[in-house]
Amino acid sequence: MSLGQAGAGLKPAPTPGTCMPGIQQPNPRRNPMRIEKVETALYRIQRQAGLSNSTSQIDATSLLVAHVHTDEGLEGVGWTYSHGTSGRGMKEAIDTLLAPRIIGEDPAYIERLYDRMWKSVFPNITMSGLTTVALAPLDIALWDLAGKVAGKPLFRLLGGYRDSVPAYGSGLDLAYSTEDLLDQVTNFVDQDYWGVKIKIGRENLGEDMERLRAVRQAIGPYTPLMVDANQRWSVGEAITRARAMEEFNLFWLEEPILAEDHAGYERLSNTVNVALATGEGEWQPEGFLDLFQRGAVQFVQADVCRVGGVTPWMRIAQVADAYHLPMAPHLVEEISMHLCCGASNGYLVEHLPTLNLNNTGYVLNPVLPKDGKFTPTEDPGHGVLFDWEEMEKVRIA
Repeated sequence: MSLGQAGAGLKPAPTPGTCMPGIQQPNPRRNPMRIEKVETALYRIQRQAGLSNSTSQIDATSLLVAHVHTDEGLEGVGWTYSHGTSGRGMKEAIDTLLAPRIIGEDPAYIERLYDRMWKSVFPNITMSGLTTVALAPLDIALWDLAGKVAGKPLFRLLGGYRDSVPAYGSGLDLAYSTEDLLDQVTNFVDQDYWGVKIKIGRENLGEDMERLRAVRQAIGPYTPLMVDANQRWSVGEAITRARAMEEFNLFWLEEPILAEDHAGYERLSNTVNVALATGEGEWQPEGFLDLFQRGAVQFVQADVCRVGGVTPWMRIAQVADAYHLPMAPHLVEEISMHLCCGASNGYLVEHLPTLNLNNTGYVLNPVLPKDGKFTPTEDPGHGVLFDWEEMEKVRIA
């Protein structure tokens, strides 16, 4: 039988881009989804009295929310925050500068849109500080939208490395009496939190030592204890105080000196016998890379709002992973739990009940730690549902 005879009667192979016979081809979307409009709103959330660290007192939080609407009726929601008065400036940056760069675009191209917004202001305006923080609501909203389109929670879109992540209890407690401080930390321990963190940096070293001694005695010798000085000291003072606190077996010392002083962190890392945590005051991946290359940080505390959203946070996490550094993000637990469950080097999530959103009453479905862990739900996107009726009562712009 010739080759021609052998092939007689056989149907020709399908051309590229078509389906095999008998297999139904899905109907492709003829026109991609488009971003139709972006709306922003600024809210002022009052905090309880007496919240302070070594450098500031926090009375309220400015919460800036962005709604990214599409031509198919879907909506992504994102937000950022400030404890100062920069909320109106960030809203203006989004409304007049950033949002116009993404309207009319396909929201599926998140990284492309992030870079487009970033490049629209650099190098004419610095990308540190207010401008970077203003990017976060839009980027978070795009990821929220992507999850809703896919029908998947954010942490699964980001890799789904784990289903839950340990939580540690934290407080803005420098002004607390020792009695109130002990009530706070023992409550965390009773709820099986992974560890606890307290503020330090009182004027007198002896006061810090007395409070630490009381806390260590209350939580026992093995519960991880972290401390946060909020950039209070010089390098020399940080060395002196860190050495004095060695008896308390601290898990980490957070932000003992100015965030920008990378050389100082390098010196500290080579001098003191405690791991250093920093990063909440870093805005750009290049700043984190410099810390990593210096060996100046052991726990990376990138804040998803301060670095500009999910996209840059994941980029930072990937670089940190190459240096075998764990991610322990600053605040924003509602998103941070997804980040740390999605990234391979996600390590710890901070639960600060006096400064989060979950405990404010403005979130309809708060996800709080259980058995010492954050476990994101399977709701699409980040899953946070705001009570817009209540939020409207505290809207200021």
